[in-house]
Amino acid sequence: MAPTDRVRYQGHTVSRRIRDMLRWAEDKSGSTVSIAQGSYRGSNAATASGLTHDREAVDLRVRHLSTAQRVKLVRALKDAGFAAWYRRELPGVWGPHIHALPIGGDLSSSARSQVRAFDAGRDGLRGNRVDNTYRPDPRKRFSWAKGRPVNR
Repeated sequence: MAPTDRVRYQGHTVSRRIRDMLRWAEDKSGSTVSIAQGSYRGSNAATASGLTHDREAVDLRVRHLSTAQRVKLVRALKDAGFAAWYRRELPGVWGPHIHALPIGGDLSSSARSQVRAFDAGRDGLRGNRVDNTYRPDPRKRFSWAKGRPVNR
């Protein structure tokens, strides 16, 4: 078995790594995730996602969470080793969701650019605006072999 092996989780295709990272973040945050868009989507990805979901990436629904639960979940995802952002609704483009990429994962080139933006304190969108939300210090990545986040 490898961390990039594809599995079905909540009806979506993701990697074993993403599944384990999501489970870790759920345990830490106390919230249940709900996948809106999985990985390895190719031409089936949402138009607004571009190529970020060609490999490891995940979008999570947030409408079932309170603001406090959402903030706690995003923080737990970052602590798990995801580059993660809450995306507010952009009418006609996307609904509110959390966009998450496993740092050090099997990423498309556009997803790698978003991880670099995350590390630089940016939002990873076209305008690459400043994002002053929480970042773990020291920085984290998920060790699939250990089943938990480690310092990177």
